[in-house]
Amino acid sequence: MKILSKQPAPEPAPEAGNEPTAGARDDAHELGGWSTGAQANTTTLVRWVAWAAICGSILLSLGTFLTRPTDTPSSGQQPPAGTGAQGAAGFATLYASEYLLAGKGDEGRLAAYYPGAATLRLEGPRGRLTPSQLTVTRLRQTGPGIWSVTVAARLQPPSPPVEVDDVKGKDSDSPGPDTDTDTDTGADTGADAGPPQGESVRYFQVPVASAPRADGSTGYVAMSLPAEVAGPGTVDGPHTVYGTPQPPHDRDPRVKTIRSFLAAYLAGDGDLDRYLAPRTRLTRIAPAPYTAVDLTSLAADGPAEATPVPPDGTVQRLQVSVRARAADGTTLPLTYALTLKTRAGRWEIASLDGAPEARPAPAPSSP
Repeated sequence: MKILSKQPAPEPAPEAGNEPTAGARDDAHELGGWSTGAQANTTTLVRWVAWAAICGSILLSLGTFLTRPTDTPSSGQQPPAGTGAQGAAGFATLYASEYLLAGKGDEGRLAAYYPGAATLRLEGPRGRLTPSQLTVTRLRQTGPGIWSVTVAARLQPPSPPVEVDDVKGKDSDSPGPDTDTDTDTGADTGADAGPPQGESVRYFQVPVASAPRADGSTGYVAMSLPAEVAGPGTVDGPHTVYGTPQPPHDRDPRVKTIRSFLAAYLAGDGDLDRYLAPRTRLTRIAPAPYTAVDLTSLAADGPAEATPVPPDGTVQRLQVSVRARAADGTTLPLTYALTLKTRAGRWEIASLDGAPEARPAPAPSSP
């Protein structure tokens, strides 16, 4: 039996960062060109680099979170541009209506829209100004969640107060200082009295702030009382592409198509689809508001005179004027912008245009 001598245990590999022991061979334990000591150093270095990268990512994320303002939503939660505009316009319209109707004792009603109104002192009776129509004419955002809304109000003239003594009548031979001798005729002879005023349109600018509520909805509040402002000005309309309006001629094939189309569309007379080009979809007005339609003139973008039907696919834009007759015999003038197209030797309605076609502006002349 062969007895093996006990071999001494191998020396442990030096730890990373320690210098090799004296007398150790530089080429000891060679493995693939790398010593085990170099391998240990490299493994430790890679481990520390990995830990440093992980810790750095964690600290960077934590720093970004801690430095972000708490009241600023993240980019994925930003509301889209224009959010709140429709609500601000509706709120301003209701507020303007209550403001115009308000009189003495209505401070609380206004405070529901503008809290500062609770300290006001209103005068005059409620309904002294009565809006019969309200509409928004301008809406612009002046800051985050802040809107400037201009509301146009059509106001009815105030009703003249009725004096009981005037109804019962006084002694006409000895009129008192408060007696209006022209009450029966409607004339105003007082020094301060003037002719009764008709309806008027006035404009009020309303500042509205919007903000999210606890339940997730959007809330609104007026920032001040309305400010009366001047109304929008008018401008000269753009020139259109249509020529001079011409009276309709029975020999014009366009006239036949337009007459039949409008009779079906406005008066329910005939089949509407037979006058429409393929892929054109229109729905007649129901119930029909008119009993008959009379074409009075047409202006064309192109030849105005009656011509034979051109080749298929020809397109022409027209502006036509009509008088539509209601059931009670009254007529109403209307104007339509139409686009016609030829197919199978006839004109068809390609579209009922939303507005007349404007002529392109001339290009600026070069210096």
